[in-house]
Amino acid sequence: MGQGRIVVILLSMIIGFSVLVHIFTTAIAPPEVDQTVMTFSLSRPRAPSEARKLENPIPFSKEMVERGKEIYHGKGNCYVCHGAAGKGDGEGGVLLAPKPTNLSDPNFHLLRRDGEMFWTIKHGVEGTGMFSYAPRMITEEEAWIVIHYVRTLKDEG
Repeated sequence: MGQGRIVVILLSMIIGFSVLVHIFTTAIAPPEVDQTVMTFSLSRPRAPSEARKLENPIPFSKEMVERGKEIYHGKGNCYVCHGAAGKGDGEGGVLLAPKPTNLSDPNFHLLRRDGEMFWTIKHGVEGTGMFSYAPRMITEEEAWIVIHYVRTLKDEG
């Protein structure tokens, strides 16, 4: 078998594999997905009603907000899906349906209490890409601290 023929066979295999990868990725995550269908209503509770009653045991302070920011952008990896500014536009959330919650949405802050956010961080949200982060990635104390930072992401305008 000549070298030219081997090169043609290899190129054909590479092209064929590339086409298969493209077909499968488009079938799994179509590029034209209508995100209005793939969003969760903010009014739908994500946690049991008893979680709403939980109070943040960490006193709010500038220091705790700074620590929360470090955790959000560091070991918690929250920014990967929720984005650097919390808008739900992180690179890791691009293919998620529904999209990650926009943590800067004022309605989110009106509707979600700290206890609900903690419960979500601890248990995840079924049917979404949000899995349990505490104690897998961060401690429960760090989860409460991150919540202080998330509260500062609220858009005012």
